[in-house]
Amino acid sequence: MNFAPSERISVFGALRPDAGQSVSRAIVATYSLDLIALLGLVLTLGGDSEAEFENSPLGLVKAFDSVQGRLRVLHQVGRIVAPRAHRSILPLLDTMIVPVQANEAKHSWHPKVALVRYEGDPVQWRFWIGSRNLTGSRDLDAGLMLVSSREKTARAVPNIAELARDLLADADLSSEELDELRAARWLAPPGITVRSILWRSPGATRQFIASPLIGRGERASAVSPFIDRTGLAEVLRAGSAKVALLTTDMAAGDCAPVEGITFRTGTAPEPETSVSVAQQLEDKEAEFTDQPPAGVHAKLLAVTKGARTALMIGSANLTKRGLSGPNAEAVAILDVTDAALANSLHDFVQTGFEFRERPIDEEQAEQERARRDLDERISLLLECELSLVYASDGLTLSVGKGADAALASARFEVSPFLAPTTWVELAVGTRAVQLISGLVTISEQTALVSFRATSLEDAKIQRSWVLTLPVTGLDEDKRDRALLARYVGAARFRDWLRSQLDGFDGTSGERWTDGLGFGQRGEGARVSDMFTLETMLASWARDPKSFERRTAGMIAMLGSFRESFEALEDEAERRAALADLDEVEPFLRAVHLAVHGGA
Repeated sequence: MNFAPSERISVFGALRPDAGQSVSRAIVATYSLDLIALLGLVLTLGGDSEAEFENSPLGLVKAFDSVQGRLRVLHQVGRIVAPRAHRSILPLLDTMIVPVQANEAKHSWHPKVALVRYEGDPVQWRFWIGSRNLTGSRDLDAGLMLVSSREKTARAVPNIAELARDLLADADLSSEELDELRAARWLAPPGITVRSILWRSPGATRQFIASPLIGRGERASAVSPFIDRTGLAEVLRAGSAKVALLTTDMAAGDCAPVEGITFRTGTAPEPETSVSVAQQLEDKEAEFTDQPPAGVHAKLLAVTKGARTALMIGSANLTKRGLSGPNAEAVAILDVTDAALANSLHDFVQTGFEFRERPIDEEQAEQERARRDLDERISLLLECELSLVYASDGLTLSVGKGADAALASARFEVSPFLAPTTWVELAVGTRAVQLISGLVTISEQTALVSFRATSLEDAKIQRSWVLTLPVTGLDEDKRDRALLARYVGAARFRDWLRSQLDGFDGTSGERWTDGLGFGQRGEGARVSDMFTLETMLASWARDPKSFERRTAGMIAMLGSFRESFEALEDEAERRAALADLDEVEPFLRAVHLAVHGGA
């Protein structure tokens, strides 16, 4: 908790299933979202204790199959970071993404929580609450992980089920899942007891500091990159007349001086840092450890009296919108009895620089005002009705009535997600614009689309983002199969077949980003050697239910592989791939018929 490199932990690592576990449900709430980080989460949640499938090409296929239909990510609409790489595989994620409609000029969707259910013996839930967005940011964040347990030391934690039912309503948890959460008892880190879990839905008002966290506190420390005077007045009601605050120079400059607050400053956060694939894959303990953290993004308030410390930790910045509303937020109020932990929180705040008032950088301040102004204009567009239509003549973006005021306020452009350099302007009066001409291959269809806004006053003020929109003409299941078939390809087809039968990963040692050059073909086992009565019986005997599920999945994929192989340009490669498919298909269909009875 002191943010030293040796003390950092990975949220991804903390959510990874243990041996014998599999994820049956996962919900993540985040303000901003990086699709590469989301893909990393898929690899984490869909993995297992077999390192062989960790981050290989077939590991990605296995992970997607494991979490498909089970993972939902709720994010602030308009805050998906435009990816710089790996776009071709990212359409697989569009069914996992749920945009929350909140006009940021008024209020934001800002909670950061993760709630995951693991099948196993016994069933386990994990609940994480903190300040970390699902992005590649290296900023300093803080959070709390709770794990359900049958151990005697586990304790009831009020309101987790109610938070899931209310704040995470868009994830549609079942009544049975909510009942499990209500009955669950939880293990917290040593020296920590959960006093309460508090949250606020978009547009609502609720004070998180309705009464002192501790009466007549002797010492108080706070961390927040964003502050305002109303929020700091709330902080001073938390139980201590004096508070040491770690924030940024810009935030302190806007508020200081405030009686009772000692301002210290650190580096401003960089929440939309792009994710490096290597950072995700090379270190299994922490996702992004290539460089030291860039800035302070944690949000916490600690008040100490004697041996007792009360700690508020979560997503709420120390602002009116964060502490009282109307932002959607989630925080935990904790009682800390671990003196070393409490002292480390106070000491961390003191690592900041003493704030000294400096002349305002007018150019920087004007750029910040211009960025906020552009964000408000983007919010106008995000409230308009937008949708995509796939048809035989191509891809069209439809714009609903009432968009002209938004379109007149800035220069807006749109591009197909898989063609990020092809921008089409959205002029005033636009009701429909064709983004792609001609039939779009099923494996390249997606609900994702890229947008860009440019200030009319200053062309240097610009922001790009990605939306997931309602789509007509997209068969998501068929698209997923086609995209996975294209990703596996002819070169890895035999490896994929074997992985379905006996769990062996012929792509182990490769990364999911690795491609095969033209004419390269994997040296997988011969198809005739893989599909014998003996191998089938052995696979079925190991796990009958899993074998039945895998054979059904293989049958569903055959048509997509055939379409993908028939489209191969190299004649020799096409013939060889189709020969493999023709050899295996009759045998596989016979097995499927025997197992499923033609269902």
